[in-house]
Amino acid sequence: MNAETEKPAGFTPHSSMEAVRSHILADPEEQWQDKSEDVTHDGWMVAYLDLMTLLLALFIIMGAVAHSKAGVKMQAPSSPQKTAAEGSPVSDSATIKRQGQNKGMEDSVQRILGSNSLGGVMDYKVSPGQIRLQMHASMLFDAAGTKLSDKSMLMLKNIALVLHNYRGKVEVAGHTDNIPLKSKRYNSNWELSSARASTVVQALINLGIPPERLRATGYADTMPLASNATPEGRSKNRRVAFIVEMGPEFLYER
Repeated sequence: MNAETEKPAGFTPHSSMEAVRSHILADPEEQWQDKSEDVTHDGWMVAYLDLMTLLLALFIIMGAVAHSKAGVKMQAPSSPQKTAAEGSPVSDSATIKRQGQNKGMEDSVQRILGSNSLGGVMDYKVSPGQIRLQMHASMLFDAAGTKLSDKSMLMLKNIALVLHNYRGKVEVAGHTDNIPLKSKRYNSNWELSSARASTVVQALINLGIPPERLRATGYADTMPLASNATPEGRSKNRRVAFIVEMGPEFLYER
């Protein structure tokens, strides 16, 4: 190998020194103008990239905030129990609380009926959203009849006192057995049950129950409590019911 280092083609010490000398002796104004032109050409791109970076950061923050809010709203219940909309209590404590409320309401209804001389006359049942009171039709009407006697009016007066304890609407429902009706005035059990319910509603209005709270319905023999195959069953099915809509807010403080 040669001891001397090979130099690029066209390279001479004289030409290199000339380039350095020309650079040093060049006009400073021309050098500054060249650099300023480079800065001017590239400056808008730097500003544009800064703006895009800020916008991207803003969108990321907004997306994170929106996602966190949606996560709070759409979070499923942590409890494995079924919800109330599915017809089951939400939790065991809710079940116990509802049972306690029903028991307290049953005691209240029994006390109110007893204080109005209806304890052994009317049956009652408390269920979610309503109280059902009912009595045998013979306590109010003669066979196939719709006229109220003085004794019946005394009974209805006591029933009106019971209904005054609640604010909910009241459906008066007439029920019959399935024996075809033999009456010159009514052609069917539908007509008889509806007429009885209407008669009771009118009497309750006269006793001070607001008309807008009342509704009369005749069900004929479509909702039997017992089989119509026996006299005992048919007797049980001939009844007048009072269905009271209610909840905690409907019960007057006593």
